Amino acid sequence: MAEAHVFHADPLARAIEAVVAAGGSAPREARLVAENLVLANLMGHDSHGIGMIPRYVASLLEGELAANQHPEVRLDGGALLALDGRKGYGQVIGFEAMQMAIERARQHGACVMTLANSHHLGRIGHWAEMAVAEGFIAMHFANEIGRAHV
Repeated sequence: MAEAHVFHADPLARAIEAVVAAGGSAPREARLVAENLVLANLMGHDSHGIGMIPRYVASLLEGELAANQHPEVRLDGGALLALDGRKGYGQVIGFEAMQMAIERARQHGACVMTLANSHHLGRIGHWAEMAVAEGFIAMHFANEIGRAHV
């Protein structure tokens, strides 16, 4: 049986942050990605944690992932919002998209937000937790770039 290793969250997040920054990400983006991945591990979702970093590096090199992107509004219908993630890190795109959706729900009582072309969004529950923290509910249906699973 393999020997178990214990890593402290903060130094691990800083190491992941350095890797993401080395790929061209601004400090805020590197921090959001690293903290989100480490949190996924801490929540028991290892499949969406720091083990994703090799895939992210490959995606950067293959042009499937673009650093320093933000959601672009494709359709603004008030309570209906369609966004394009521009191949950005899902940890940033998802965070900013949820902030927009929460604000729209606050204004209109509800929001239906669609998000296309985002890279891996990580643990989807994280985005629902953002809504709950603001007194809203959220339902999520997700796909991956290039693979129509949903």
